[in-house]
Amino acid sequence: MVRAMKYVSIIFISCFMLFGCAKEIGDSCSRDMNCSVDGDRTCDGTQPGGYCLIITCSPDECPSEAVCAEFTTPSPNFEADSDSSESQGLYARMAPNRTRTYCLRKCKKDKDCRDRYHCAMGAELEDEVTGLNGLIIDSTWQGLGVCVPGKPLPEK
Repeated sequence: MVRAMKYVSIIFISCFMLFGCAKEIGDSCSRDMNCSVDGDRTCDGTQPGGYCLIITCSPDECPSEAVCAEFTTPSPNFEADSDSSESQGLYARMAPNRTRTYCLRKCKKDKDCRDRYHCAMGAELEDEVTGLNGLIIDSTWQGLGVCVPGKPLPEK
């Protein structure tokens, strides 16, 4: 059994090193190893078919197929727990909003994204309807979007 695992590992690593089998940002996955044997990419299994990405990026530092996007998540609403001083204390220590950055697949149109994803651009990344509340923070963001799950919003 150990010998079989050793051979599987050698074949898997050889595929990445010799044949360029590494997944790109935005590719499908089922676990982190599908995205990178180096551990520098993560599989977001909550997205349809999985989504290879990099968590925490700086502007202009993503791989060539990706851009760095920043998303803000509203803080939890503890008003329902107003009787709990412990909850209020926790809320008082939290910043009103939290941001997180991700390297996501860049796109200019929907067909640049894989099935079940579309190209969210500009205003759609900051839209209350989509709930994304994000923006591309790369210096060359003009005309670019990121591949996100779902269907595009109807034209206004």
